[in-house]
Amino acid sequence: MTVAGTARAAPGGLRVCVFNRSYPPEPGATGQLLADLAEDLVREHGHRVTVVAGPPLGLLPGDAPAAGRGRGLFRREWRSGVEVLRVRAPALERRRFAGRAVTYLAYFLGALLAALGRRRADVVVALTDPPIVGLAGLAAAWRSRAGFVFVCQDVFPEVAALLDDFRSPAVNRLLDRITRLLLRRADRVVAVGEAMRDRLVAVKGADAERVSVIHNWADCARIAPGDKTNPWARAQGLDRAFVVMHAGNVGLAQDLEVLLEAAAGLADCPDLVVVVMGDGPRRRALEAEARACGLANVRFLPFQPRSGLRDAFAAADVFVVSLRAGLAGAVVPSKLYGILAAGRPYVAAVEEASEVAVLTRKRDTGLLAAPGDPRDLADRIRALHRDRALGARLGANGRQAALDFDRPVQVRAYDALLRGVARELRPRPSLGKRPLDVTLAALGLVVSAPLWALVAAGIKLDDGGPVLFAQERVGRQGRRFVSWKFRSMVADADRRFGPVAARPDDPRVTRAGRILRATPLDALPQLVNILRGDMSFVGPRPLLPEEIDGAGDRRALASVPGYAERHRVRPGLTGIAQVFAARDVPARHKFRLDRLYVRRQGLWLDVRLILLSVWISLRGRWEHRGGKL
Repeated sequence: MTVAGTARAAPGGLRVCVFNRSYPPEPGATGQLLADLAEDLVREHGHRVTVVAGPPLGLLPGDAPAAGRGRGLFRREWRSGVEVLRVRAPALERRRFAGRAVTYLAYFLGALLAALGRRRADVVVALTDPPIVGLAGLAAAWRSRAGFVFVCQDVFPEVAALLDDFRSPAVNRLLDRITRLLLRRADRVVAVGEAMRDRLVAVKGADAERVSVIHNWADCARIAPGDKTNPWARAQGLDRAFVVMHAGNVGLAQDLEVLLEAAAGLADCPDLVVVVMGDGPRRRALEAEARACGLANVRFLPFQPRSGLRDAFAAADVFVVSLRAGLAGAVVPSKLYGILAAGRPYVAAVEEASEVAVLTRKRDTGLLAAPGDPRDLADRIRALHRDRALGARLGANGRQAALDFDRPVQVRAYDALLRGVARELRPRPSLGKRPLDVTLAALGLVVSAPLWALVAAGIKLDDGGPVLFAQERVGRQGRRFVSWKFRSMVADADRRFGPVAARPDDPRVTRAGRILRATPLDALPQLVNILRGDMSFVGPRPLLPEEIDGAGDRRALASVPGYAERHRVRPGLTGIAQVFAARDVPARHKFRLDRLYVRRQGLWLDVRLILLSVWISLRGRWEHRGGKL
């Protein structure tokens, strides 16, 4: 089975493969947003999109999976031009941890198999449902040598801490490591809010330059301000009531117990009704609590199909947005954008640092309440119940703000990001490169152990100076590291002679050093750098910081075309430039060869360059000024 279909992207379009368990007809917000994105990328931007999804859970009445085909582990569907590859996984009850765990793990294993399919993508995108599915996306990107985009709808393990039926510090540590790995390996990271971006950078160690903020959205053409006395409101008996509504997932992140307590405090408002519209793992418990407390002013309604959301949202006089303490920057309630589009005010019971609070203050679209405080929540609802003009003003501000987060605006941002990743694709070495480096470095250290003593003795007998020479070098992505070599020049050569380039009959090179540099035994200590991951056996030569900056009378190598590309991979002991270029050719020519390696790197190319390097070493020709082979 493949991760991409047989159809091709339109001219100029990309092949995009997306991994996320939830996808329509499942009604969850994340899956619905993904469907908006995938369909618009196909229809409006000419991309070829495949979504690797799981079986839909909790279908709305009248919904059914699209017609599909395929046997075995996968079932292929087409939905509005998007190819959907469904993993045939069990769809167990998600209200209990065991059911969720089996459902998520089965989907992940299927997604991982899909990631290893033969077809290639230009860009692979992974969301966070489940939090480990990014590993399948990363595998697909490595398999295809594609760009990898990690979209953080939630941040783990912070969100996992909400689980009441399962607590495991070990699992949380694992989720944290997986999240950090995906953030580190992704070409681009998408945060759905500024507060989330700040958390990813400050807490998770994400590279700020690779984190982009693209907000979730509402379709302002589908959800718009409407008449409260509409057919849906009349059918529900809500057209004459003051409706306080929570719409969306009734899950673990929302502190809806506080809403029930606030409802109890609002019982003296006879026309006020609290409506919880949606479903999720907490709904049954909340309904039982409302019955036990005799809350006659609380009603529970099911998820509404998207076609009916305009009337359903218009029935509300005020919405409630709530988030448990500690989740600021870890979750951004996507329901907010639908509320803004509907032109309705809201009360947000959230922390000051949360995305919702920041937007509310900036755009004057709602009232803020202290999270976890039912009395404060009830007071804010009362304020809007008394002052309908205030609610109208906040709602009008919200509709204006929604236009800045409209669906086409955010999809265009994704299109630009995906195209940018495809253009600036960081090269991906073969999966065997790092294992080859570790194996050869470990073997080399064992085999060469007797030589270390001989080399050390030769250096000491020559001039009595130190055996090892440490020097700062610049590695992948500009990260500096300390490179170790056997000393082949006189002690304090840089201080005595300055940072000058090596030349024939260099007076700085000792008698022992001439033998070491020709063989090149002087590089044996760099096997330790390879084991540590600072270097690889094959890659561009690691540069000195002063070479890059142009210290003294040197030309700054950072200004030479091709400089930036060579830092996309680990520097190496050997490479195309080291093997095939003469020592005295201009830097731009060597950088051109480095770029050739970056583009064509692979396990077989590495093996050939290593064998050629061994042959040069056996002939003692590394210091030869012309061709070495």
